[in-house]
Amino acid sequence: MKILIMIWRDIKHPQAGGSELYFHELAREWIKKGHKVSWISGGWKGCKKIEVIDGIEIERIGGDMSSHLLAPIAYLRMKEKPDVIIDVENGIPFFTPLFSRKPRILHIHHVHKDVWARELSFPASKIGYFLEMYLMPLFYRRSKIITLSNSSANEIKKEFGLDIAGIVNPGIGFPKYKKFKKAKKPTLLFLNRIKKYKGVKYFLDALLILNKEIKGIEAFVAGSGDDLEDMKRYAKRIGLRNVSFLGKISEEKKHELMQKSWIFVNPSLKEGWGIVNIEANYFGTPVVGSNVSGIKDSVIDGKTGLLFKQGDSNDLANKIKKIIENKELREKMSVEARKHALKFSWSKKAEEYLKLINKLINNC
Repeated sequence: MKILIMIWRDIKHPQAGGSELYFHELAREWIKKGHKVSWISGGWKGCKKIEVIDGIEIERIGGDMSSHLLAPIAYLRMKEKPDVIIDVENGIPFFTPLFSRKPRILHIHHVHKDVWARELSFPASKIGYFLEMYLMPLFYRRSKIITLSNSSANEIKKEFGLDIAGIVNPGIGFPKYKKFKKAKKPTLLFLNRIKKYKGVKYFLDALLILNKEIKGIEAFVAGSGDDLEDMKRYAKRIGLRNVSFLGKISEEKKHELMQKSWIFVNPSLKEGWGIVNIEANYFGTPVVGSNVSGIKDSVIDGKTGLLFKQGDSNDLANKIKKIIENKELREKMSVEARKHALKFSWSKKAEEYLKLINKLINNC
């Protein structure tokens, strides 16, 4: 089968995130099974326009703001058309019904809605909101839709009135890694893209609260993004001295930090799932995450971590404190987290997605 993935970015993009990782890993598995995977996405300054990565044939067109406009041209000049298109909606889809009659899947990670106003200024925020909330449901009302979690599926149906054809949670890799013991003092880790909606500010505010009640806490913020410098300045302004901003880190460093940390913190205001939550669990680290769509699916509240009220730094601090001060709870959650993570392999998830693709093609 020839599969085309149309997506905002690819795995090598300087701002690649969970969406790119998700489809890259699925594509790798599909290629192992003999399928052909092509990929159209936006580029960046100095990137290769054509590149093959792990067997995936990638064409980069335009940039973040123009890739959606140029995608139809890239598709129409393809010599060998795909059997199926996966149109990945990271806020805005590629509107493939306008230029292709091939079977398609619209993949929605989560509903962006209010994120537009948080991340972009006027008029871009209004344009994005209009395209997602009004035009997208109109053009894709007959398309098959796949998402990452039950809560995202419910939200998509509620906001857009669209039915979900299937749910496929992300997997994780099970890498061999150098082993590290938990740090001697309470250690907290945030690892994600640094954007406003990822909620780093709430983590920093919670840390300020915790510093008044618990001595010796050490915190790390890992990842890059357009809100990084603002968060560095904010931490300095409120007087935080026990937080280190690491920027983008290697996989080896990620494995080390996830093992050493007592708690992984995910204060995001919106997620499709939260792959990093399961990755942290794999290393025996419980997660304290926002009680929002996606995160409440990947974190089993009271078992693999705790959920806190969205945007409430006081509640976040209280949940972190509960785990820090209860060694028995912390160790029990560590064991349950590891068990939970082992259920999510990329090969299994790729097979689930492939079954949905085959079902779609056979029904066309």
